[in-house]
Amino acid sequence: MWQRIQTLFLGIATLLVVSMYWCDLYWVVGDTEEHFKYTDSMVHLVWLIILTVLQVLSLGGYKCRMKQLRVVIFTAIVCLGFQGWLVYDYIKLHQQVVFSWTILFPFACAVLDIMGARNIMLDEAIVQSADRLRRP
Repeated sequence: MWQRIQTLFLGIATLLVVSMYWCDLYWVVGDTEEHFKYTDSMVHLVWLIILTVLQVLSLGGYKCRMKQLRVVIFTAIVCLGFQGWLVYDYIKLHQQVVFSWTILFPFACAVLDIMGARNIMLDEAIVQSADRLRRP
């Protein structure tokens, strides 16, 4: 499992999503500095739970490459959707609060998922070509 490069890409993307549970989303600078995490908002928490489940499914689906490919592509789309939600929050709140750089993690996860999907397709093409060569 871990000898394939796509598993490394998907593993890093999974770690990025899981790390968002403990990272700050933004903080309010004023008399007292108030930090808000991704888990403080129910909407962000639901997005994180969905992304975590999808990332774990895509990481664990290495035995059936075509299903793994579909899950990885869907996960990349969901990551981009979450990134769009965070951009909306940024546009709405950027004058009152300071956002953390972890707001870019979903985009990085989407890029890693796309790179993983590309390598899954290449791996499947290699297996299919080797299978054709073995047939009489």
